[in-house]
Amino acid sequence: MFSVIKAEIKKNFKIGVIAVWLFGIFISYSAVYTLSVGEGYSDVFFKYFGMAPIMGLVMFMMFSGSFILEYNSNMDGLIKATKNGKKQLVVSKFIAAGLSASIVNLSMLYAMAFKVFFKFKFDDINMPIKNLWYFGKSGSDITVIQLLLIMSVTVILGSFMLAALGLFLSSISKNAIIPFLVGGAFMAIPYFMGMRRTVNSLIVIPIFGMYAVPIIRFALPSYSWIVFCIFSIVTIVLFYNLAKKKFLSER
Repeated sequence: MFSVIKAEIKKNFKIGVIAVWLFGIFISYSAVYTLSVGEGYSDVFFKYFGMAPIMGLVMFMMFSGSFILEYNSNMDGLIKATKNGKKQLVVSKFIAAGLSASIVNLSMLYAMAFKVFFKFKFDDINMPIKNLWYFGKSGSDITVIQLLLIMSVTVILGSFMLAALGLFLSSISKNAIIPFLVGGAFMAIPYFMGMRRTVNSLIVIPIFGMYAVPIIRFALPSYSWIVFCIFSIVTIVLFYNLAKKKFLSER
C-alpha cells in the first residue's frame, strides 16, 4: 500500500499543480510584513486565511482528477476484480490526497511564520495573541506558538476532510471540471461569508474551524471547535465510504 500512496502523491503533484503551489508559497512569504514582531505575527494570522482561495485551487486541482485515469483507461473494471486492488486503491488515494493537501496548506502557513521567526530570531513566540492587533478584541490568552500548533492540527484535519469530499466528487464524475467547481464552491461560499463577516451561521464552521483563526478572532462559541471536529470526522467517514462504494460498484 505504501508504494501505491507514494505513486498517488506523485500523481497529485503535476507540473501545473506545482506551479500554482509554488506561486502560493511565494505570495504567502511576500505578503508578510516584518516591521515589528507584533506586526509580523498579526500578518501571519490575518493573511493566511486570505490565502484560502489559492490553497483551495491547488487542492481541487489535485482532487478533481482522482479517478479520471482509471475511468478513462477502463482500469476500474480490472481493479474491482482484483482483491488487493479493491482493498488498497481507494484508501491509498484518500491518504495520498489528504497528505498532499496537508503539505500544500502547511507549507504556506510556515512560509509565512518562518519569515517572522527568522527575522526576529524566534522572539516573543509565547506572546498572547490578544496583544496582536488582529486579535485585539478576542481576549484570548492563547500564545502565538500555541495557535500555530492548533492551526497545524486543524489544517491537517480540514485537509483530509476536503480530500474525502474531492475523492467522492471525482468518483461520481468522469469529467474533472465538475468536482473542481463543486469542491471549489464548498470552500468559496463560507470563505466569502467570513470575509463579509457573516459569521452567525453553521455554514462557515468547516472552513473557519480548518483555519482556526476566524473562530478566535470573531469570538465564536467554544462549541464551534467541537462542531468542526464532529463535522470533519463525519464528512471524512461519509464521503470516503461513498467514494469507495461508487468506485467499486458494478457498472
